[in-house]
Amino acid sequence: MGGSHGGFLTAHLIGQYPDFYEAAVMRNPVVDLTTMVGVTDIPDWCYCEGGIPYEASKPPLPQQNILHGMFDKSPIRYIDQVKSPVLMLIGAKDLRVPPSQGMRYV
Repeated sequence: MGGSHGGFLTAHLIGQYPDFYEAAVMRNPVVDLTTMVGVTDIPDWCYCEGGIPYEASKPPLPQQNILHGMFDKSPIRYIDQVKSPVLMLIGAKDLRVPPSQGMRYV
Protein backbone atom coordinates (compact mmCIF):
# COMPACT_ATOMS: atom_id res chain seq x y z
CA MET A 1 0.00 0.00 0.00
CA GLY A 2 1.18 3.46 -0.75
CA GLY A 3 -0.23 6.95 -0.37
CA SER A 4 0.79 10.07 -2.26
CA HIS A 5 4.45 9.41 -3.09
CA GLY A 6 3.98 5.85 -1.87
CA GLY A 7 1.15 5.51 -4.36
CA PHE A 8 3.49 6.85 -7.05
CA LEU A 9 5.94 4.09 -6.18
CA THR A 10 3.23 1.43 -5.95
CA ALA A 11 1.88 2.36 -9.38
CA HIS A 12 5.39 2.19 -10.83
CA LEU A 13 6.02 -1.23 -9.31
CA ILE A 14 2.80 -2.89 -10.49
CA GLY A 15 3.31 -1.46 -13.97
CA GLN A 16 6.97 -2.32 -14.36
CA TYR A 17 6.78 -5.72 -12.64
CA PRO A 18 3.30 -6.92 -13.65
CA ASP A 19 3.89 -10.59 -12.86
CA PHE A 20 5.34 -10.01 -9.39
CA TYR A 21 2.48 -8.42 -7.41
CA GLU A 22 -0.81 -10.17 -6.73
CA ALA A 23 -2.65 -7.02 -5.63
CA ALA A 24 -2.01 -3.39 -4.77
CA VAL A 25 -3.60 -0.59 -2.76
CA MET A 26 -3.02 3.08 -3.55
CA ARG A 27 -4.28 6.07 -1.59
CA ASN A 28 -4.31 9.41 -3.42
CA PRO A 29 -1.43 8.39 -5.69
CA VAL A 30 0.48 10.65 -8.00
CA VAL A 31 0.21 8.87 -11.34
CA ASP A 32 0.96 11.57 -13.92
CA LEU A 33 3.63 14.18 -13.30
CA THR A 34 2.57 16.18 -16.37
CA THR A 35 -0.85 16.99 -14.91
CA MET A 36 0.36 17.16 -11.32
CA VAL A 37 2.99 19.87 -11.87
CA GLY A 38 0.41 22.58 -12.61
CA VAL A 39 -1.92 21.91 -9.69
CA THR A 40 0.32 21.12 -6.74
CA ASP A 41 2.02 23.27 -4.14
CA ILE A 42 5.19 21.20 -4.60
CA PRO A 43 6.04 21.48 -8.32
CA ASP A 44 9.70 21.02 -7.41
CA TRP A 45 8.88 17.41 -6.45
CA CYS A 46 7.42 16.81 -9.94
CA TYR A 47 10.56 18.19 -11.57
CA CYS A 48 12.79 16.13 -9.27
CA GLU A 49 10.88 12.90 -9.96
CA GLY A 50 11.04 13.72 -13.66
CA GLY A 51 14.81 14.15 -13.46
CA ILE A 52 14.59 17.81 -14.45
CA PRO A 53 16.57 20.57 -12.70
CA TYR A 54 14.49 23.00 -10.65
CA GLU A 55 15.44 26.29 -9.01
CA ALA A 56 12.86 27.79 -6.66
CA SER A 57 14.10 31.31 -7.41
CA LYS A 58 13.31 30.90 -11.11
CA PRO A 59 11.00 27.94 -11.67
CA PRO A 60 10.87 26.83 -15.30
CA LEU A 61 7.62 26.79 -17.21
CA PRO A 62 6.79 23.24 -18.23
CA GLN A 63 7.49 23.20 -21.95
CA GLN A 64 6.79 20.28 -24.28
CA ASN A 65 10.20 18.63 -23.80
CA ILE A 66 9.86 18.91 -20.02
CA LEU A 67 6.35 17.43 -20.10
CA HIS A 68 7.55 14.54 -22.28
CA GLY A 69 10.32 13.85 -19.76
CA MET A 70 7.83 13.92 -16.89
CA PHE A 71 5.46 11.57 -18.71
CA ASP A 72 8.29 9.11 -19.30
CA LYS A 73 8.88 9.03 -15.53
CA SER A 74 5.17 8.74 -14.62
CA PRO A 75 3.46 5.49 -13.58
CA ILE A 76 0.62 6.17 -16.01
CA ARG A 77 3.09 5.30 -18.76
CA TYR A 78 2.94 1.64 -17.67
CA ILE A 79 -0.80 1.32 -17.10
CA ASP A 80 -1.30 -1.05 -20.05
CA GLN A 81 1.08 -3.53 -18.42
CA VAL A 82 -0.71 -3.70 -15.05
CA LYS A 83 -2.16 -7.14 -14.26
CA SER A 84 -2.71 -6.83 -10.50
CA PRO A 85 -6.10 -5.86 -9.11
CA VAL A 86 -5.85 -2.40 -7.54
CA LEU A 87 -7.86 -0.94 -4.68
CA MET A 88 -7.81 2.81 -5.24
CA LEU A 89 -8.60 5.05 -2.26
CA ILE A 90 -9.22 8.64 -3.31
CA GLY A 91 -9.86 11.40 -0.81
CA ALA A 92 -11.21 14.80 -1.75
CA LYS A 93 -9.42 16.64 1.06
CA ASP A 94 -5.81 15.78 0.26
CA LEU A 95 -3.95 19.10 0.20
CA ARG A 96 -1.11 17.87 -2.02
CA VAL A 97 -2.55 15.38 -4.50
CA PRO A 98 -5.85 16.25 -6.20
CA PRO A 99 -8.40 13.45 -6.71
CA SER A 100 -7.94 13.83 -10.48
CA GLN A 101 -4.60 12.03 -10.17
CA GLY A 102 -6.16 8.81 -8.95
CA MET A 103 -9.08 9.16 -11.37
CA ARG A 104 -6.64 9.23 -14.30
CA TYR A 105 -5.50 5.74 -13.31
CA VAL A 106 -8.97 4.22 -13.03
